[in-house]
Amino acid sequence: MTEPRDLHLTEMCELIKKGELKPVEIVESCLKTFDLLNDHLKAFISIDKDRILAQARSMNSTVSAPEGLLGGIPIAVKDLIDVAGAVTTQGSSFFRKAPPADRDAPIVDRLKKSGVIIFGKTNLHEFAWGGTSSNPHFGICRNPWNPDYIPGGSSGGSGAAVAARMVPGALGTDTLGSIRLPSALCGIVGLKPTYGLLPTEGIFPLGYTLDHVGPMTRSVGDAKLFFKAMLRPLEQQKLESIKRKKNLVPSASKRLRGLKIARVPVVVQEIFCHKTTWQQYLKSFALAEEEGAVVVEEKIPGFEAALSAAFTMTLGQASEIHHERLAENPDGFGEDVRTFLEQGHLISAVDYIRAQRIRSKLVEEAGKLFERVDAWILPTTPNPATRIGEGTDPWNAGFTGPINLLGFPAIAIPSGLTEDNLPVSVQIVAAPHQEFLLLNIAEILEERLGFPKDLPDWAKIKLETALQS
Repeated sequence: MTEPRDLHLTEMCELIKKGELKPVEIVESCLKTFDLLNDHLKAFISIDKDRILAQARSMNSTVSAPEGLLGGIPIAVKDLIDVAGAVTTQGSSFFRKAPPADRDAPIVDRLKKSGVIIFGKTNLHEFAWGGTSSNPHFGICRNPWNPDYIPGGSSGGSGAAVAARMVPGALGTDTLGSIRLPSALCGIVGLKPTYGLLPTEGIFPLGYTLDHVGPMTRSVGDAKLFFKAMLRPLEQQKLESIKRKKNLVPSASKRLRGLKIARVPVVVQEIFCHKTTWQQYLKSFALAEEEGAVVVEEKIPGFEAALSAAFTMTLGQASEIHHERLAENPDGFGEDVRTFLEQGHLISAVDYIRAQRIRSKLVEEAGKLFERVDAWILPTTPNPATRIGEGTDPWNAGFTGPINLLGFPAIAIPSGLTEDNLPVSVQIVAAPHQEFLLLNIAEILEERLGFPKDLPDWAKIKLETALQS
């Protein structure tokens, strides 16, 4: 018998609406998985089991299925985002004992109105400023594919929770890649929507002008449904009505016919990419061509300088946000975050203005490119997960940080496994407000790339052992 936790979010919704699955069955299955795995993975900072079960049981007591697009579905929320009645720790010692939030962040409010059950608050890199999620205050978050490896960051807890099937979906935030990077390393899907499309009020900032919020799920179909629940109805209608390609004439065998997809050569790709990352990246273009897309090679002047500009802006903005805390209690920060913030104080006005000029030029050039093509494909991250304690190379954000600078929508989808059984990923980028075109392309490539649908080996063995005992 299939455990409810093994179902995709879309399957759960369908079965709930048919009356063939109850929310409490999903929640109990997810809680069982949480109890068996979270002590080691440290994916969650806090959950309230009694509240979750009570909410699920109240939904069971109704005659009809729960109302809302995601009625009865448990989701996790990165602990940077306010949930009424819960402490928002931000992964920091400064806020460990803060009073609970008195209201939901608007994005959480939208999801609650869609019927979700908030399962818990997930672990993260302290203040969302880092790529490992090795949190010195709430524990080292681990990768379900191999717990000796990082899950990525900063939304590492959300990535680990979804990959390990503690929840079918989670909210993450993304300033330099913090949804897409852990999605890549944990073998799941992560969507960063167009900048400003979704509200970020009630979410503690890292870089005001680069912060995004978005869904993390196990499939593109799940991400599409989750994303719809995050939109207001009129926003959804507007996005779905955009017809970018009037000559798009897909068929059963050529589902991308009429689309033009760009390969954007960037020096670091071939030099620094892991061989499996590079192989699967190239394979994605071959598959797109088989589906009828035209693949063209294009250049984006200034792309190589964009990561440095994105770092400069994030350092400057984060240092301003934490200026007083850093001055009053520098030891309250983890060592790596404190170092970043101290570096931010060295950013000059000239540095910041230069970064802004790079951003403006990049947006201009990318806009010109999207007059000729419909999407780009890049690796999500050059390398798979690294061992805990080894840190991360700044270039791991080399393909994600520039997209935050642009503010364009992007999605990370798993593309394969290395010889060490660690996930690799490709990233698809579209023009602003082309989320549904992006999701459609991603869904087709996801199917063709054929990433394994089983549980990560470590999590699978752990759960099977528990069932046998």
